[in-house]
Amino acid sequence: MIKKRLFLGLLACSLLLVTGALAYFYLTFFHREPGVLRYLFLVAVLALLAVLAVILLGFSGIVLSLLSDRGILFLEKPINFTVALLYPVVIRVGKLFKIAQDKIQRSFVEVNNQLVKAKHGRLEPGRLLVLLPHCLQVTECTRRITVNLSNCVRCGRCPVGDILDLCERYGVHVCIATGGTLARDAVRKLRPQAIVAVACERDLTSGILDCIPLPVLGVTNERPNGPCFNTTVNLQAVEAAILFFIKGGEKNVRLNLSS
Repeated sequence: MIKKRLFLGLLACSLLLVTGALAYFYLTFFHREPGVLRYLFLVAVLALLAVLAVILLGFSGIVLSLLSDRGILFLEKPINFTVALLYPVVIRVGKLFKIAQDKIQRSFVEVNNQLVKAKHGRLEPGRLLVLLPHCLQVTECTRRITVNLSNCVRCGRCPVGDILDLCERYGVHVCIATGGTLARDAVRKLRPQAIVAVACERDLTSGILDCIPLPVLGVTNERPNGPCFNTTVNLQAVEAAILFFIKGGEKNVRLNLSS
């Protein structure tokens, strides 16, 4: 199982790189620039220092939230800003250390899930959206469930029918998307207050980043036949994520999102 410390370590390295780059440019160019250019450069450095201060607050908020298992409300915006800004840097740093991107993404999803778990309260079921990938549908099926969910006959050949039953039982919205565009359209249309998303690590990561600051609990799918082909998912993990939101993170609700 990929640990959360992988993403946190790469995030810390990214922060050090950004800080080092800023210090290098200041020490290298500040004394060389004459007159007005020198002060314009100083203004730019001060602006970057302000951004760096927000990033430091965000990183501190992530670490404190993970350690205390409690949300820190006044640091929520810096946390979101830090994750959105530094995630591309984290991926590039990971490449320098020859760390597979899917491992970084899996670690990121774990960190995100714990941050959501630490800060979120109870929701009305109608304010929760469950997003599913179309690859959960068995390839041989001819019914277009992405157009109309009622087209699913719930034959049991794929997990879609069971998940639809689950969502109906708890009264939450569900959408099956063929890509990021349809998923974003569903979010804009339904305006949920939180999302339970089932997908691979790559799609979960991009979806979580796209939805900031909307809380998203990610459940990784299982790919016994390879990516995007007759995938499946742990139904108990999906139910645990739904219950976390609609039960308000009660202690008797076990939250285990590992497939």
